Amino acid sequence: MASWKCRFLVIAYLLSAGTAWAKDLESRENAARAACLSGKYAKGVAILSQLFVETEDAVHIYNQGRCFEQNRRYEDAIARFQEFLRVGKKLGKGEKDDAQKHIADCQRLLAEQSSGATPGGTLTAKQSSKEGKERAAKKACLTGDPVAGVAILTDLYLDTNDPTHLFNQGRCFEQNRRYDDAVGRFREYLEKAKDLSPEDKADTHRHIANCESYLRGKPVEAATPEVPKVVAEKTPVVESKPAEVIVVAPVPNAGRGGRGLRTAGGVVAAVGAAGLVTGLVLNLKANSMSGNLEADWNPGTNSTREGYKTAGWVAYGGGAACMVAGTVLYYLGWRRGEREPSVAVVPTVGPDMAGTFVVGAF
Repeated sequence: MASWKCRFLVIAYLLSAGTAWAKDLESRENAARAACLSGKYAKGVAILSQLFVETEDAVHIYNQGRCFEQNRRYEDAIARFQEFLRVGKKLGKGEKDDAQKHIADCQRLLAEQSSGATPGGTLTAKQSSKEGKERAAKKACLTGDPVAGVAILTDLYLDTNDPTHLFNQGRCFEQNRRYDDAVGRFREYLEKAKDLSPEDKADTHRHIANCESYLRGKPVEAATPEVPKVVAEKTPVVESKPAEVIVVAPVPNAGRGGRGLRTAGGVVAAVGAAGLVTGLVLNLKANSMSGNLEADWNPGTNSTREGYKTAGWVAYGGGAACMVAGTVLYYLGWRRGEREPSVAVVPTVGPDMAGTFVVGAF
């Protein structure tokens, strides 16, 4: 009797452990996705690295590439997609084509980012002029690429020696929440621009105070983005319109969504198979004892036989419940797509019954 009770406890423990592991895996995948979409690519990539070490699933390397790509780290993204193609030994043609497409997109965007080129990849005559450079800097700043914008403004300052471009570097950093760099640019502007009016100086000091308040964690009252000042009738780089909002798609799962649920389903089904085998062994034992009792009746032996028989049916019930639970978990993992179900499937076994209890939303 003690033996079958121990087996039942082991089955219950394995079932709960497999479900907990699947939930933990899914939780960390969601945390990586949230970090990448909020601009914290270093955190997201670190989580995905740990997931790959634990599971050896190449999809986590693919998602590292998507995380870098969403945050305009195109060189790092290309390296991750190439590593995905190298590590993924059993990739389908669709998965390989998708990774190659992302590599090509990143290479194109990297070239445009480095040269300030148009989407077609060529630098027009207008862009090579001062006006074209100002427009390219303005676009880079408003689309969340301060590195490219400030680089163009630096070239303009070197070409013209006009401190207005230093002021606009500060505005570019300020619009992209790089307040420490913005303060440095505004102060450099005050140092270089010797003939500023009191109003211009006051306006620059106001921008410095705003940036420093954000650095101290004390947000200032929101205000409509302003047009940067124009010194000596110079055209400012940054317009008085809100920065564009870029919405990026969630990190794809490369056709492997619900992997945690499918793995848990396999574990639960394996436990169910073990339960069915245990039930078969116990019933065979009870049947062999029945033959002995026909020849020599003994109350003690009969009681033991009844115990084996009861334990066998309990094992049958538990095994069948786990098989059903494992099948349901695997099916839900397979079905998982854009809508992610939240489901718990719990086998239930009692003295006179066995079954499964399913809770969740589809």
